[in-house]
Amino acid sequence: MSMKYFVFLTLVLFIACKNKQQPSPPPAPGTASELPEGFAEFYQQFHSDSVFQMAHIVFPLQGLPGDADSLTIARDDYHWPAEGWKMMHSFDFQMSDFRRELYTVNENVVVERIIHKSGELGMVRRFAKVAGEWHLIYYTGLNRLAK
Repeated sequence: MSMKYFVFLTLVLFIACKNKQQPSPPPAPGTASELPEGFAEFYQQFHSDSVFQMAHIVFPLQGLPGDADSLTIARDDYHWPAEGWKMMHSFDFQMSDFRRELYTVNENVVVERIIHKSGELGMVRRFAKVAGEWHLIYYTGLNRLAK
């Protein structure tokens, strides 16, 4: 394993663990103008360029599969592999039954929640800036939301 790769993974894990240890209520959903510099451009390219997307995901990607069972959720150790990854495309929120909430945690972390209009289903993605570039560091597929 190269030193550059080791430093990158260590930094990503540090950011992920640090965020997990600080349970605080999320700030109000952000608007595009409140997003960290460069995030909007990254987000657009992430959803339109498959090579760029694969290069900006930290695999194995921490998260949860869609429709996760209670045992998978309780273990909290699921990771998405790079093999078989299906490209994420952008949503047309005006034409779908979903809404998006973006939370800027700080200048290096953005959390996105995509929620069905019923409020019962949703998915979560966390993006972090690592070594000056944005990456997807966490993804929960479509699941029932806790009430």
